[in-house]
Amino acid sequence: MKTSDLLKQYGIKLKKNLGQNFLSNTEIARQIVEVANVKADDVILEIGPGAGTLTEELLKTGAKVVGVEIDKRLKPLLERLNEFENFTLVFEDFLKFDISTLPKHFRVVSNIPYSITGPILKKLLFSDFSDAYLMVQKEVGERLLAPIGDSNRSFLTVVVQTFCTVEKVLTVSKGNFVPNPKVDSVVLHISKNTEVYEKYDIKIFWDFVSKCFGQKRKTLYNNLKTFVNNLDDLKKKYDLTLRPEQVSKEMFLQIFEELLSPN
Repeated sequence: MKTSDLLKQYGIKLKKNLGQNFLSNTEIARQIVEVANVKADDVILEIGPGAGTLTEELLKTGAKVVGVEIDKRLKPLLERLNEFENFTLVFEDFLKFDISTLPKHFRVVSNIPYSITGPILKKLLFSDFSDAYLMVQKEVGERLLAPIGDSNRSFLTVVVQTFCTVEKVLTVSKGNFVPNPKVDSVVLHISKNTEVYEKYDIKIFWDFVSKCFGQKRKTLYNNLKTFVNNLDDLKKKYDLTLRPEQVSKEMFLQIFEELLSPN
């Protein structure tokens, strides 16, 4: 049954404030599951299962799927999937969900609520996930993939590219959703770089890079001086006249190390 028909059947009207744009194309859902190479022994977190179009395709693989959904109105619609013994449905705001209840190295396959992409990414990056296939707005995908010098580059770009590898695996046009969003979407594969995670504390690095991008139009020097007392040594080693988006992830890590372990 089509997603739009399911919503009508259960009398559900989607809410803009929850960023509800549900994937309606089953073929796209199949492609996502296929490109993610979901296996029966995987534990998959799905954030915001919505009408369950992607959920059902995930469940067919035999993988254990944990769906975290904020909208309790969707309960009767999603409970149609209870025929699958590998489905666990949790009605809770994902940002309040205790992600530590999931086993280590869980995977994520989701069409996430676009309005809270940043907080969702932060929670995932700070968790024990192994990799994620996330459907995001096209402009968000471009930002996370932005190269050095690109004006789209943000502190989140730097953190994600430093601690993970990121690649675009699918482009999904807006006509594949109910209701149609204003922009197209992309599916990103974000895979954790375990060596970087083992060497650096991502929470401290997140805070550091965030401050370095405090005022994006200012130079790295002007941003650093707001929280670093003496920049004389750093000025001799690095070009602090660059703007934050012009700084490589390697240079950010080098400065980060020096500030953590000054001579």
